[in-house]
Amino acid sequence: MKIGIGYRSRRRSEYLLVLQKSPVKAKQVWTAHNIPDVWQEKVVKVHPHSKPIELQTALIKATTNENDFVLDPASGGYSVFQACKNCSRNFIGCDIEFGVI
Repeated sequence: MKIGIGYRSRRRSEYLLVLQKSPVKAKQVWTAHNIPDVWQEKVVKVHPHSKPIELQTALIKATTNENDFVLDPASGGYSVFQACKNCSRNFIGCDIEFGVI
């Protein structure tokens, strides 16, 4: 039986992609350098792919300033919207299905 590459970490971790305008060098933009590689927080499942709100808040604070805009084109459970409210950022988001926020 072939299991394939990544069978040990499958469904245990996810990747995060942060896109930003120039400057491209992260050291010049990120304000927090204490975010760990593995985040320990219990996720409240509002959506099948819910992410930890505190992690999202920390990443948004690290890469944006107050009143900046954060775009989430696949909002799902709108957890990024909640994180933006927590740290005074503006939110633009949508999803295929309309849901109750």
